This record gives sequence, structure tokens and C-alpha cells, in this order.
Amino acid sequence: MKSIRFLFVSAFFLIAPTSLFAQNGGPVIIRISNVPADQGKVLLATGDGKYYGMADATSTTVDIKLDNIPDGKYTVYVFHDANGNYTIDKEGEVPIEYCATGHIDVNENDRFFVITLVDVKEKVNEKHGNG
Repeated sequence: MKSIRFLFVSAFFLIAPTSLFAQNGGPVIIRISNVPADQGKVLLATGDGKYYGMADATSTTVDIKLDNIPDGKYTVYVFHDANGNYTIDKEGEVPIEYCATGHIDVNENDRFFVITLVDVKEKVNEKHGNG
């Protein structure tokens, strides 16, 4: 009986780490659309800063691949860094570089997302009748 129990416990510890305790992390592709110029970079980070990536701004749409992303809900911040200073430029509190915030729910069946950049400065001007 002890040998059967030992075999069962041993088998559990060999199998469990890969199936029960492991986070299902895999690649996630985030397509960024409405990139305004083919210069600079597009930068992306999750809200906690744990996952991040970048791509050259070579067209109006770029894909950023993040590796080893566990299933879960994430807030994603992205912006077009036109001048390459790795900071979102602002006039006062208003971003002057295209940017966006997205909410994604990564799971086994959903690992591709699209986020569209927005010209916040233009939207603020329209709202105040300056555009």
C-alpha cells in the first residue's frame, strides 16, 4: 500500500507543476492602428509595467508582440513616440502625440487585439471649439 501511495504522490508532483500550477503564458499580438507618421516608434506597456514592447513606426498599422503573457485582464497604454524621446510629449496636460488606452482580456482563445491611436489634442480642440 505504501508503494502505491508513493507512486501516486510521485506521479502527482511530476505532472502537477506543468498542468495545475503553471501559468498559461503565451504570445499576445496587439495591432496598433492610426499611427500618424512613418517615423519614431510605437511604445506599449501594461498598466503594471510588467509587460512592454515597441515597434518602429513604419506604416499606419504596426503589430507589437508580447511574449509569455498569462491569461488575465490588462490595461494597455500605447503611444506614437514621433521624436524618439521615449516620453509622451504634452502641452500642459494634453498629449500632443497620438496615444490610447485599451483594456484586453487575454485567454486561451483570445490573444490578438487591436488598439487605435487617437489625436487627443485634436479632440480637446474640437470640444472647446478651437478646431
